[in-house]
Amino acid sequence: MRLQIGFIGFGKSTTRYHLPYVMIEENFDVTWIYNRKAKPDLEKTYADQLPDVRFTTDLDAMLRDPELQVVVINTPPATHFAYALQALQHGKHVLVEKPFTVTEQETTQLFEVAKQQGVKLLAYQNRRFDSDFQVVEQVIRSGKLGRLVEVVSHFDLYRPEAAPAIATNENGALYGLGVHTMDQIVALFGKPDQVGYDIRSVRLAGNPDDTFALDFYYPELKVSVRTSHVALAGAPRWMLHGTNGTFIKQHVDRQELDLKANYFPGEEGFGEDSEDDYGRLLYHDDHGHLQDVRIPSPVGDYGKLYRAFYDSIVHDKPLPVTEEETKLVAHLMEQGFSQPSPFILNVKK
Repeated sequence: MRLQIGFIGFGKSTTRYHLPYVMIEENFDVTWIYNRKAKPDLEKTYADQLPDVRFTTDLDAMLRDPELQVVVINTPPATHFAYALQALQHGKHVLVEKPFTVTEQETTQLFEVAKQQGVKLLAYQNRRFDSDFQVVEQVIRSGKLGRLVEVVSHFDLYRPEAAPAIATNENGALYGLGVHTMDQIVALFGKPDQVGYDIRSVRLAGNPDDTFALDFYYPELKVSVRTSHVALAGAPRWMLHGTNGTFIKQHVDRQELDLKANYFPGEEGFGEDSEDDYGRLLYHDDHGHLQDVRIPSPVGDYGKLYRAFYDSIVHDKPLPVTEEETKLVAHLMEQGFSQPSPFILNVKK
């Protein structure tokens, strides 16, 4: 059974991070792409690759199509709620790009409508399918680190210049990137007891945040999540310390770099780490000997999220990102701006 899928938004998010994966999936047919304004040149580029697609500036016409089953929202964050609500009310299954919504209340309302309509709703947390995150999951499951006591997650960039921008929460680094790194911690460890926030704009005063430090406190574990836009020499992507060892993963998943270089899913080597990028695991074996080994990275593949969404729709399998996880991330992001930084939020009641 193939599902007909349509996209709301025809910008870089759709063309770079979604269509390259969907176009090679055997479970979907792209039949609609909506944009507020027509893009004739871009439409011409994709017309041959997507023979069944209809490009439109009439959203109602798209949503009224009874054959259309799945809608993907790829528009500016402030518009996600309204577009997702409209698609759900037309009985469509909906996948929403990050950040899912701007407020926790919006997130809650969308899930309520999805239940009323009997359809599936999913946050596009594609970085759960990053190679670096998947190898971290693998190492934790192996038990070789012993009892995990500290995790540090850095996603650093070097973009020292910043143009003036409207300082709304959804336009900043926490909503744009922290939504992924925060979700990864929620996926690994669940709901924390407390979260410490330090959110700043360091490049240009009055701009949205570009730097943040979050500390997640669990009963026996502290997790630090960091992003800076002025890190010329970035820290390792991951450092995990346990009572029996340490794991260090230096570099982030390659998929985004490959996509930017016009190298696409399905091509040989796409999303694969080189051996130099493999993580380093130091641990004591069963004989007490210190081992220092390289751990090959699983191949990153954002298409796995689409396949999991298909399985949930068609075979009623669990969604790859749960409603509870999506609500928790929305809560933690919104609360990050509830008072001046730095501060500590009590999460568990």
